[in-house]
Amino acid sequence: MSVRLLTVILLLPLATAAQAADFDAEKFLAEKCSQCHDSSVYTRPDHKVQSLTALDNQVRRCDSMIGTKLFDEDINLLVDHLNTRYYHF
Repeated sequence: MSVRLLTVILLLPLATAAQAADFDAEKFLAEKCSQCHDSSVYTRPDHKVQSLTALDNQVRRCDSMIGTKLFDEDINLLVDHLNTRYYHF
């Protein structure tokens, strides 16, 4: 294995962690999610999201619909933020 390839393999997790550390879920909600809906979608009694898995799936659908192409780590942070703030699964 070349030194260059080994360096990339070793540094990739650090780059991904740095990306995730820079992600601000609240800012993302305000700037992107609010383009389609307000926070009442998370708090209404008849919301369709009934589990953590469903929340993850919905965030991924929204990401796909608006074309933001979030990293998995950022989606996880967003799901965690939504769950902590609104859903409490």
